[in-house]
Amino acid sequence: MKKLYIVFLIIGLGILVYLYGFNFDHMSETELVNSVLYWYIPFVFGLYGLAATRVKKSAGDSENSAIRHMFSGNDSGLLILGISLIVLSGFIGFFLFAVPLTSFKLTKKRYDLLVAATGSVLWLILLFIFFQVIWPSL
Repeated sequence: MKKLYIVFLIIGLGILVYLYGFNFDHMSETELVNSVLYWYIPFVFGLYGLAATRVKKSAGDSENSAIRHMFSGNDSGLLILGISLIVLSGFIGFFLFAVPLTSFKLTKKRYDLLVAATGSVLWLILLFIFFQVIWPSL
């Protein structure tokens, strides 16, 4: 499954580079804003999937809390990810990252796929609300 998440990250980043790097001058501001969903959702799916894969792989059978494991120090990469999320996006950003990770038990079959799908749906809903409610009033 790890390869699937890497493919989704590459697809998301590829679309991002194409839209904002090469096609930027050929799109209106509204089209650029509306195109966020095309690259952001695959990127988020891959990001959540990779994080969940790493949490499950390094947690072992005795650990049942993804967040507790992230900050336990047993996996320095996850610890750096958790601290970076708090520093760069604040507690709200970390909360939005943590909700899908804690929604399912680590022992659940296909934990990583469930987390990736839940995270993608969460961000899809939040982006929809932003574009339908907040963006028109700006």
